[in-house]
Amino acid sequence: MKYLIAFASSDGANIDRHFGAAERFYIAQLDTEKEDCDITGYRDVTPACSGGGHELSAFDAILNTLAGVSAIVAQRVGYGAQDFISQKGIAVYQMPLQIEQAICLLMEEKQWEVDKWLSHTKS
Repeated sequence: MKYLIAFASSDGANIDRHFGAAERFYIAQLDTEKEDCDITGYRDVTPACSGGGHELSAFDAILNTLAGVSAIVAQRVGYGAQDFISQKGIAVYQMPLQIEQAICLLMEEKQWEVDKWLSHTKS
């Protein structure tokens, strides 16, 4: 099975952005059969939070840009955003780590099985 994971990162190496403040999400493709994961690119978004507030339509716009992802990994995710994302069937993780470390953790724990990630990125 293949899954897409979005990482909130400013540099493609570290998960260093809050979900609502992120301007870019790096996309990794996880192949569970080969137990392999590669960064395939990134997607730019308009941050949902400005001055401490946010609107649900801004969350929707981010998720539209991240269409096809099964999981989102950010440094922090507020409760409102986490609920909103989870209701869309996308797993949410808070991991202020390097992307490579987070990938290893997700693969070691086989999170796609635990959280029953959506399989809309099958190949």
